[in-house]
Amino acid sequence: MYKDYLSSDIKPDEIYAPPHTIQKGETPFRQEYEAYLQEYPGRGTLKVQISVARGAFPLKNVLVDVSQIYNGVRYSLYNDVTDISGIVDNMVLPARSFESTLNFESAQLPEAEYLVTIFHPDFQEMSDCAVVIHDKTETILPVSLVPLTGEREDG
Repeated sequence: MYKDYLSSDIKPDEIYAPPHTIQKGETPFRQEYEAYLQEYPGRGTLKVQISVARGAFPLKNVLVDVSQIYNGVRYSLYNDVTDISGIVDNMVLPARSFESTLNFESAQLPEAEYLVTIFHPDFQEMSDCAVVIHDKTETILPVSLVPLTGEREDG
């Protein structure tokens, strides 16, 4: 198909649909997320620290994905790569409000739980590590990755 495109007078927007750009502050699941924000009005932050050798060395360029399962559907809220210090931080996530944790009637609402998936091609992937976020609190998730054994497929 790529060769056909090069040898024709067809414009790229005639072959491929134009990309949908999301406006700042808009999410692809806006209605569901707004309902979730009403249930969880508090805000907490998540910091993920990735290292190897039992925490001895930070690992940069590790993909960190933070997801939420809401009404049976999985939504990816954040994905970023670690910096030279092996850290991805300042991820602000909805949480139960501090006041609701003190109220017995609202105790039926579960804590805000998120799933963290960590990937680097040279290390074992860590999938769906559950982390709970609390209002007005920074949660730190330290992770030590295990190297893959044997040769990689690409080299």
